[in-house]
This record gives sequence, C-alpha cells and structure tokens, in this order.
Amino acid sequence: MWLIPSAVGVAVVVMAGTVWASVSLVDFGGPQPESVLPANSVAFGRLDLSIDGSQAIDLLGFVDRLPDELTEEMNEPSEDMTATFAEGFVEVFPEASQSEVEEWIGERVGFSVWPSTDEEASLGVGAAFAVAVAVTDETLAEENLSDLVSVQDGLAYEMVDGFAVLTDNDAALRDRTRQMEAHGALADDDVFSGDLSDVPGGSLAVAWADVSGALATGELATELELDGVGDFDGRMTASVRVDGDYLEARMDAFAFQMEGTDVGWLSGTPGASVDAMASLPESTIVAVGAAGLDQALIDAYDSGELPLSGEERADMEATFDAWGAPLPGGFTSLLGSSSTLGITSMDLNGLFNQSTYYGGFENPADEAFSFVYRAVGADEQVLDTFVEQSATDPYSDPPSVTAEGDTVVVSQGASAAGSLGDDPVFQQTMQDMDDAVIAGFFDLRQALEGTDVADASQWGALGLAVSVTEDGRRSSLELRWAPSGGG
Repeated sequence: MWLIPSAVGVAVVVMAGTVWASVSLVDFGGPQPESVLPANSVAFGRLDLSIDGSQAIDLLGFVDRLPDELTEEMNEPSEDMTATFAEGFVEVFPEASQSEVEEWIGERVGFSVWPSTDEEASLGVGAAFAVAVAVTDETLAEENLSDLVSVQDGLAYEMVDGFAVLTDNDAALRDRTRQMEAHGALADDDVFSGDLSDVPGGSLAVAWADVSGALATGELATELELDGVGDFDGRMTASVRVDGDYLEARMDAFAFQMEGTDVGWLSGTPGASVDAMASLPESTIVAVGAAGLDQALIDAYDSGELPLSGEERADMEATFDAWGAPLPGGFTSLLGSSSTLGITSMDLNGLFNQSTYYGGFENPADEAFSFVYRAVGADEQVLDTFVEQSATDPYSDPPSVTAEGDTVVVSQGASAAGSLGDDPVFQQTMQDMDDAVIAGFFDLRQALEGTDVADASQWGALGLAVSVTEDGRRSSLELRWAPSGGG
C-alpha cells in the first residue's frame, strides 16, 4: 500500500511546486504548439502552465488541502515557470546550459506524431514526430540550439512562429513542412479542435490521439505493438487539472468502437451511481456503485450488443439459470435497478501476504474482511442462491442475505452506523459526478492507517467515475484525488 502515497505524492509535489509562479503570470494568451504541427497528426500532447487566474486560485486552494508532509517538501516559490521547463529541457539534453535555456524558453511545449512515407524522416517506422517549444527570444534560442546540434547526435531544429521545432533529423523537419502545406495546421482541424473543446478548462496537460489513424499506420502500429490488439476505431483525449478540492486525471473517448461494438447501450443509464454509494456505511473503505445497469444490460442482451461470442453467451445463460435467474430478467434479479458494494473493513497490510491455506487465510477466524452489498429491486431468493453456490470456504459463515423494504442486502462482518454520503471527504471527492454510470470511492484515510505516512487522516480519498453520453458517441473516465489536509 505504500505505493499509493508515494506515487501520488511525487506527482503532486511536482505540480504544487509550480503553483506560486502560476499566480504571477500575466500573459495567458498567445499561440499554442498545435499551430505549428500538421493536421494529419495521429497523436498530440501539450503542457501549458500559462494558466488563467481562476485556475491559479484553484491550485492554491488545492495546496491548502495537501498533507503537511507534502507541503513541507515543496521548494521555495520561483518567479516564473521558465526554470521548470528549462530543467526538463536540460534533463533531455544534458549538454545544454540551464541558465542559458532559462533566458529564451517559454511556458508551452507540445509534440505530435504523423504518418510519413519518407524513410529517412520516419526512421523506418512509418511516422515522424516533432516537439514544439515556445521561445521568448528567438535569436538567443537559435544560438543555443545551434551549439547543441553541433554536439548532440539525432537532433535538428527550426524556428517557426515563436516556437523552436525539434526533431531527430533534417528530413523530419522537411517532412513537417510538406505535411503542413498539404494538410494545414493541427490547430485548424475541425475534428481535433472539436475534441479539445470539451477538455476541462485550465488543464495543465492535454493529450489527443486518433486511434484508428495510428492503427492504420502499419509500421507505427507494429513498433508500438498495437497491430495485434484487434479492430479499434475512434479518438481519445486525456487531461490533468487541479480543482480547489481535488486533482483530476480525465480521459474521453469519441466514437470509440472495439470489434465494431460501441458502448451506446450504456448511454441511457441514469447517472445515480454516486447516490447509490451514499447509502453505504460510513466505515466504507472501498465502494463501487451503479444505477440502471440492469436495464442497460437487458437492452444490450436483447439487441445482441454485448460483445459475447456464441459460446460465451451460452455459458452466461447456463450460469444465470443455475442461480434461478434466467436472462435477460436475471440481470435485475442480481443487480436491481441500482446496486452498490462497499468493503467496510479489510486487512490491507496482510492482504498480499496470505497463504493458500483454508481458501487464502491461515486462520479463518482472523479474516478481517467485511462488506455490504445493496441492490434496490433485486430478488432476495436469487441472491440467496447466488451466495450459497458461491461460498467455497467450509470454515467460515457465508454472508447473510436480508431484505430492507425494496432493497436486498448481502453482508458479512460488522459495519459502523451512519451513511457514507454524510462524510465530507466523500462529498468533496465525488462532487459533480452526476452523470456517472459506474462510480468508485477509495478512502485513503483508512487504507493508509498504520503505514509509514505521517498522518493518514490528511490523505483524503480517491474517486472514479465512468460516464457515457451523446447516445454512446462519447465516454469518459475520471480519476480524482481529494486530499483532506490543511489543518
């Protein structure tokens, strides 16, 4: 479990170290890297720390919530972000002088990859690339880059509209020019611009990919080991941003299909999964919730939209029949109109150190694992049969199955009173996730208790939301960390 705070902590400390400079930035406009990269690119990424004032305020609010042990590690405030970019530049090109780079480097950087039939430009992989770095002093940048090219193998550059365009050889630079002449700039492409228009405002980092375009580039797909992944189609964006309450990484997919099947069958599902989780006990460590998933599965089953082979479908039908829940109505029998699973206690430190004795635990009596499953409108008898047939450990009592009004509750072990929905950290983490088809919650305060973090209560929680909108043409995955420090 130490990997969670370590990974999150490193990412946040790096980001938080940029906050102080962000609030002093005055130039929030200017050209973006996509203006000098070709429109036929199949992948693009951008890091832009010239953020607006409202996002700077959000960054400062987020820093106030960070665990004390992270804020103690932050560097002193710097005057601007050029030092951050210059440091990254020198890490890639150690021969460069950081102090000199700081004098000309700007606060935007982007890259793109595009298909190329020029063997020299693409180095035999069917695609070329370029990195566009904003510059504030073109003359000084040229002097520095010329010196760098003379000692650095595999580097070529040219100055274009306020950017230093870097790639691995002159042929790739010439190919970029040809592609720009033939296709125009990526910034002017309607599909690309439309996809990025939906990226949350104030994002610090943005990425975009045309999945089908990349797979169509045979050599590139082979190089990336994607040629055996099957039939994929669609486009994707990814972004990272900071709200005053949380750090969010988001991925959106547009017109995405796999083997000719999309996720349109989930588009009519009501976004009430967060509300479903709110009914779990306040002691919940891990929670997963869904609402309307049963009807979505029924519709997909009836229309043949579930990605199942004939054999897989037959096996699933046989399994549900054995539970007394013939399909398609069996989906509702098990899931109800909304369902949520919460783990209310578990031995996280010992979870990965259990033997296979007695089903994975050396002593079943010491099995510190409790859970609650709540399904509104489910069939109590079906769930009772499911539990009975699923129980494999003869040395422990099976979960209990009871009814609370129209809700069937399957539980094992003790749970604290109170509702998860009343927890301020749960509210902080899961806010504005009203469209989620499936949602998840992971309480770091409890999970990190007893580990080497200084104060587990300051680490808040992780949140997850999956949503499908626009009749299935768009699907989103949001991952959040909402710290609870600042005391």
